[in-house]
Amino acid sequence: MFKKVLVISALAMGLLVSVGPANASPKEQPVNEQTDVVWVSGNTVALVDHVNNKADIVDLHTNTSTTISEDSSRILDLQVMSSPAKIVLLKQGKGTKISKSVFSSNGHLLSKTDISLKTAGDKVKWVAPTGKTNERIMVQAGNTFSLYQYPWVKPNVTYNAKFDDKGYENLSVMDWDFQGYPYLAVKYQAQGVMSTDYLVKLVNLYSRNETVIKDFNTDFSIQSSGNFYTAFTSYTYQPVPGNVSRPSADEAQKVFRLISKATGKETGSVKQVFKEEGDISGWVTEAINGQVFVGDLQGHSWSLFSQGGAVLVKKQEWPKNGTTKFLYANVKSKTAYFLDYSSGDISVIASTLK
Repeated sequence: MFKKVLVISALAMGLLVSVGPANASPKEQPVNEQTDVVWVSGNTVALVDHVNNKADIVDLHTNTSTTISEDSSRILDLQVMSSPAKIVLLKQGKGTKISKSVFSSNGHLLSKTDISLKTAGDKVKWVAPTGKTNERIMVQAGNTFSLYQYPWVKPNVTYNAKFDDKGYENLSVMDWDFQGYPYLAVKYQAQGVMSTDYLVKLVNLYSRNETVIKDFNTDFSIQSSGNFYTAFTSYTYQPVPGNVSRPSADEAQKVFRLISKATGKETGSVKQVFKEEGDISGWVTEAINGQVFVGDLQGHSWSLFSQGGAVLVKKQEWPKNGTTKFLYANVKSKTAYFLDYSSGDISVIASTLK
């Protein structure tokens, strides 16, 4: 009898284990550095949490959010169309399929389709239709960039981004951005003897003209913004080996630069000096909807600039000692909005400008 009880107990425990959700995965703490902010319209932004593969539409005034990602499959891209505002979300589907969902600005699902490509690649970007040109998708697989449009059978344009420079042992594609043909920006990590540099190649896919910019003294982000590229840096001071270069706290840092797509030349920039002292010092730069946010980690303060470098707001208090992420600032109403992840969920802090 005792043996029978043990067998029944074991079977019962097995049933208890098996009824749990087979694919459940606990939510992880989202982080600022792995969250993309995309301005939608008015008081609305979209957030892409790459830690949890979660996309939300957030109303900054009401501090409410609507989740538009129905599962935890990898988010590939999120883009916003204007007039009227629509949100296009690309997620990794089965195999090489891409799941494309279109939402209204308040999160109502308007359409959902699957796009079959030869390969999903390492990274993809969706490009809105313009004039007589249909929607397109740029796919990067290693050094190869392929631009597809319906019926998605074969690329209309391809580009080999392999880069040889005798000054480095290895150059690899680290990131890129593409907003519309023919302009592509490719960011590289360049490794030499006990050194790592970062550079960008600006490519006209029609003429095949290329411009290389190497004068970055730290890692940077590259984005397309209308007729320009924006390149901006964030850096936290920390000890490094003597032979490794790093930004000098005695010099003004070029934390943001505006670069013409047509000429490849810099047309505007933001420079600022940051003290290296205390436990955490350095800076954070964000570029959102034509606004350039520059946060001072040591001083827990921030300033706002236009893309051309004009000062909009100077030395404001950074909520929660710099642990929050800038979302948007309404200079006319003197209100700035920040993302607070301290609770593990999305929360918006409204800060009054001085």
